[in-house]
Amino acid sequence: MKQNRFKEKFTTELQIDKKEFIEKFSREFEHSDIDFFSEFLKSLSFRKRNKSLIGTIRNDTFKIKRNSTMNSFNYATAIAKGEISESENGTIIETKINGFDYGFIPLYTILGIVFFVSFIGMFGDFQFIIGVFISSGIYLYTRNKMLKDLKKLRIELTKTLENISGYKTPYNNV
Repeated sequence: MKQNRFKEKFTTELQIDKKEFIEKFSREFEHSDIDFFSEFLKSLSFRKRNKSLIGTIRNDTFKIKRNSTMNSFNYATAIAKGEISESENGTIIETKINGFDYGFIPLYTILGIVFFVSFIGMFGDFQFIIGVFISSGIYLYTRNKMLKDLKKLRIELTKTLENISGYKTPYNNV
């Protein structure tokens, strides 16, 4: 199976009742839909948000991400989706974090077209090397940002689960 650096999957088992976990977990983040337009409109707000995570919890599933506002100049790209189930020992949380934001596909497409046209126009000149550096820099910046956001969301989610359960949570990479 091919491993994707922009995705992470882990399972956490907590010794807490499922209903109690859902109640406590829903208090840990600001309830808001996670889609491009609502995120864009909320990011324009200059008010400071109280919670570091935003998302939704419905039935036995959740979808959360790190909070981002205009004054932090940090658009969080990683989104965690999880399923909550009950076992004889407590509650099991299976979490999948996707670090790649598909909203960047149009940006990559436009940048690719612009740089392809500039390469064709300046191929006989030395200036095309500048285009290569710029396009490589944009790609590497967004790639590293997505990987850092994935790691930050995993750490934030793990801390939240530790706070809910009251002890350090071991999570197993699956």
